[in-house]
Amino acid sequence: MRSTVERGGIDRGDAGSTRLHHWDFARALYLVLGIPFHAAVIYSLSHEWAVSSPEKSQALTWLADFIHTFRMPGFFLLAGLFAMMLIERKGAWHWLKSRLFRLGLPLLSATVLILPAQILISGLAGVLNGAIPPSDLGGHLAAQLTRFGEPWISHLWFLWVLIAYCIGLAALQWLSRGTLGRRLEGLVEWIAENRILSLAAFAALCELAARAQEIVVAASPYYGNAVINYNLYVVYFAFGAVVQSSGRLNALLLRPGPLAALAGAALVIFSQGAWPNLFVHTLKVMAGIIGALMIVGFISNLAHRHCNRPDARVRKLVDASFTVYLFHHPVIMALAAAFLLVDLPPVLEFAIIAVSGALVSYAIHLAVRRSPALTLMFNGVRSGKSRTLSTAPVTSRPDSPTVFPDRPLRLKG
Repeated sequence: MRSTVERGGIDRGDAGSTRLHHWDFARALYLVLGIPFHAAVIYSLSHEWAVSSPEKSQALTWLADFIHTFRMPGFFLLAGLFAMMLIERKGAWHWLKSRLFRLGLPLLSATVLILPAQILISGLAGVLNGAIPPSDLGGHLAAQLTRFGEPWISHLWFLWVLIAYCIGLAALQWLSRGTLGRRLEGLVEWIAENRILSLAAFAALCELAARAQEIVVAASPYYGNAVINYNLYVVYFAFGAVVQSSGRLNALLLRPGPLAALAGAALVIFSQGAWPNLFVHTLKVMAGIIGALMIVGFISNLAHRHCNRPDARVRKLVDASFTVYLFHHPVIMALAAAFLLVDLPPVLEFAIIAVSGALVSYAIHLAVRRSPALTLMFNGVRSGKSRTLSTAPVTSRPDSPTVFPDRPLRLKG
């Protein structure tokens, strides 16, 4: 039997296995970064959001774009890692049943109770910025509330996508008769022994992805971008599953230092530019994937070195992270709408919104955790398990949590 180290430092022994505190911290960091990310998107020059300020900022545009390049990959990488960890312990269909409940109930609750409030806030913001005549507000809201569209997906898109990824992973585990982990580990060993061939295959796949993106976006700029944004993170989800299965890859992920992070930042910045032809587009796809993984690796390295032990402050942050994720979105939208009535420098408004949004969202978390009913509705956890919410510290036990990142940006058509 392979040792714990060979299996990526995760003990699959009894229920008392060591908690993975560094992954706890990394996940909580990615979640709370949603607050400055959405506060910055309000003032973005390159993206539209549900509530946008007429005052724009190039600095905040860069900040939002940069956070987005590594935060989303980090979320899905950890989601894939946790999913693979649990599916090997519980079996494909038993695990999938628990995932569908744990993800589906918060998705349903937030769709019914949070998204209508967001639609109302967005409509009021449209009146405040002059985009919607006051006399048309009622008709606009009625149309939005009775017609399925992006407002009915919003930041909950991740739950839809993650459910689909979990179904796919469970199907692969079932088709492989429970040997998916060993097959993935074997794949990593094969890649290590055939690096040139593997790099060529990676480049070919990136070229296919680049060509597919051009075709899809050309067919429909708005919906094409949505299709791309909602599906591109399967790469990172799959990579997380492979990391969980391979001690070699797990160790590699924890290796990047500051220089690697800087190189990763340079790569993702390069990946965001326009592409004049298919060759450059392919290079940008490769650069975006590799750069994001280098930054995520650096964050994982820091977390492993400095947060690989119990910490009450991190525990509180992790415990709050999913509720904060669900509720920070309407909170930020409401604050952004309120700031349409004042005229302050964008950077100052951003700072006020980010800090206030964090405090209000955390206060909502404290209120939710006091109610078993609300805890069940918004975390998918029954009464009596308040310390093992879907935001509780990661362990190698079957009740380990899932990760919930945020919505993709809507690119201008």
